[in-house]
Amino acid sequence: MTTPEATTQKPSRPRSERLSATTWLWVVFWLIFLVQPVTSNITAGGGRTAGACILIAGGLLYGIQTTRIMRRMWSGRPLTTTEQSITGLVAMVMTGGMLAAAPLLGQSAFALLPYCVVVLALGSAIKVGATLALSLCAATYALSPSLTGKPLETGLLFAALASGAAAGLGAFSAARGREAEVAREDAALLRVQEERNRMARDLHDILGHSLTVITMKAELAGKLVDLDPAKAKEQIAELEQLSRSALADVRTTVSGYREMSLSGEIARARTALTDASIRADMPMSVDAVSPDLRELFAWAVREATTNVIRHSGASRCTVTIEPTRLVVADDGRGSDATPGTAAGSGNGLAGLRERAEAVGASVAVDTSDGFRLTVGAPPRNNGETR
Repeated sequence: MTTPEATTQKPSRPRSERLSATTWLWVVFWLIFLVQPVTSNITAGGGRTAGACILIAGGLLYGIQTTRIMRRMWSGRPLTTTEQSITGLVAMVMTGGMLAAAPLLGQSAFALLPYCVVVLALGSAIKVGATLALSLCAATYALSPSLTGKPLETGLLFAALASGAAAGLGAFSAARGREAEVAREDAALLRVQEERNRMARDLHDILGHSLTVITMKAELAGKLVDLDPAKAKEQIAELEQLSRSALADVRTTVSGYREMSLSGEIARARTALTDASIRADMPMSVDAVSPDLRELFAWAVREATTNVIRHSGASRCTVTIEPTRLVVADDGRGSDATPGTAAGSGNGLAGLRERAEAVGASVAVDTSDGFRLTVGAPPRNNGETR
C-alpha cells in the first residue's frame, strides 16, 4: 500500500550522480597543492613556464582519471581490466611528464609524484597498485640526483607515500563495501527463499489435512444420499464449514498471522478420525504441555492424523501428550502403507522435522507395528532448554 510520504517524495537520483559533486570537490581540493609550484615557475618565465604547463597537464590527467575511478568505485562497481589498463597508461604519461619537467623545474617537478601514486593506488588491484606505487617512489628517489642535482626532498617522498597509503585504504574500503553489499543482497535473497519455503510448507500442511477430510466427507455424503438423506445433508453442511475453514486458514497463512492451536487441532483430529470410522483416543487437556512446544505439537497432530486417515487403514488412533513429548500411534498397515507416506519421507513430515529443529526438538517415525510418530524435546525449565 502506498503511503502519503511515498506519493509525495521525489525520486532520488542514482548514487553515482548524487556523489558526482562530492567527487569533484575531493579531487579539486587536492589539486590545490599544485598551485604554488605552478604559479612560482610561471612567474620565473623561460623554460620553467614549459615545465609548469607539464604540471598543469599532469594535474588535469589526475583530476579526470581520479574522478572516473572514484565515481566507479562509489557506484559499487569494480574497475574492469580495460579501465585498469587505461589507468596504468595515464599514470605512465603523468610519470613521463614529471621526469621530463624535472631538468626544467628541479625539485618542483616532483610535486606531481603524489598524484601519480594516487592514480596507481586507486586504479589498480590492491597488491598491484601498492607494488607499482612503491616502485615509482623508489625510481624517482634514485633518479632525482641525476635529473635535478639534488636528492628527492623528504617532504615530497613522505607526501607521495602518505597519499598512496590513503588511496590504497580507500580502494580497499570500497572493495570491502562492494563485497558487503553483495553479501547483503545474497542474504536478502536467502530470506526470500526461506519465506517461500515456509509458505509452501504451511500451505501443504493446511491443504493436505483439510482436503483429505473434505474428500472423505464428500464420499460419505455420496453414499448417504439415498440411504439417509438427513445425515447426508449434515455431511454436506460440514463440508461447507470445512471448506470455509480451510479458505480462512490459507488466507491467514498468506497474511503471516496464522497461529496453530494444539487444543483446536486435537478437536479437529477427533472429529476427522471419527468420521473416518477410526476410534480416536485423545487427551482432554493440553495445559501440561510446554508453551514453546504447543505449536509444534499442533502441527504434529495435524500431519499424523492426516497420514492415518489417508494411508493407514487403521481402526484406532491414540494421541498421548506429555509436557515435552507427543506420540501419535495407530494399529494400521505400518510399513505396508504407501511408500513415501507413513514411512516418514513425505513432504509433510519433512516440514515437521524442520519445525522441530527450530525449537530444539526431534521427530521419530516407527512403522514396524502400525504407524507411530514421536515428537520430543529435552525437558524444559521455565520455557528454556536445559
